[in-house]
Amino acid sequence: MLKIQYRDAKDGGIEVLRCFSKEDQVEIPSEIEGKRVTKIGDYAFSAHKRKEDEAKEIMIGEDFLGSEDEPMFCGEAVKEVCLPPDTVEIGKYAFYGCVNLTTLGFSDSLLRTGAGIFTGCKLQKIYYDVYEDKKSALRDVVRDTRFPLQVNIRYKEEEKQSRLFYPEYYEEAVENTPARIVETHFHGTGYQYRQSFLRGEIDYRKYDDIFPVAAVQEDLDIVWEILAGRMLMPYGVSDFAWMQYEGYIKRQLKQVEDFAGMENRLLPDDINYDEVTGLRLEAREKLKKIRPHSFGQASRISGVSPADISVLMVWMEGRR
Repeated sequence: MLKIQYRDAKDGGIEVLRCFSKEDQVEIPSEIEGKRVTKIGDYAFSAHKRKEDEAKEIMIGEDFLGSEDEPMFCGEAVKEVCLPPDTVEIGKYAFYGCVNLTTLGFSDSLLRTGAGIFTGCKLQKIYYDVYEDKKSALRDVVRDTRFPLQVNIRYKEEEKQSRLFYPEYYEEAVENTPARIVETHFHGTGYQYRQSFLRGEIDYRKYDDIFPVAAVQEDLDIVWEILAGRMLMPYGVSDFAWMQYEGYIKRQLKQVEDFAGMENRLLPDDINYDEVTGLRLEAREKLKKIRPHSFGQASRISGVSPADISVLMVWMEGRR
């Protein structure tokens, strides 16, 4: 059973203010009192908002057990939320503090999002329905979280699907001492992938163009997430991009064959990783800290990519 507190929105639709449910997932109805639900109010799913005393209420579903009032659907209780297809706006801090929020569904009708809607959240999946293939707030939603994010796109008229993966990234403030200027450095390709939009719409060409960088910088499991989405649901994949993805897989298979004989090959105890040119900074630091005994052990260290192992192999061969 679902109880909703709401009020009339300025656009003639309905604004959802608060939900009450014992479940950890909620699907907001598309209409209330014959009016379209067009807005999700400020702090609607946040525990940092009080109950609306003067709001209208509606009960959806029946409580056959006649149990007590439904608890507020907010904060840690929120896991999955599906918004109505006519939702135009999500108010500020709507999901503030929803630490267990994993999944959000909405459509290309969504045009505006308030500040900090995902503060304190680690959203993992988005289900995005496209009816008119127009500019929407998808770009803003994707950019509002820096954590790993899978976006599942359903093109309703074409009856086709797409799946895009946006890796995690983090920012680092680095001071340029002589100039006393603080520069922002971005680590991980997640930031680049989140720029692959053109006038608010997904730019598949730009998304695919980032892959060669991701293949070098990201861990193998992240690279395969990107590959799986683009090759299993190849919406908007150009011939060139397909060859690029296919070529990577062939190279990986060849690398697996070559690496089979290297799995148990030992690494010197006195190896100086600072001398191995071509290693990424993260991989170098991890190798220096853990000091693996073999190539096999090195390949299983989080933060050490297949490209780093290849660099290490070439460097070792050069020492012979």
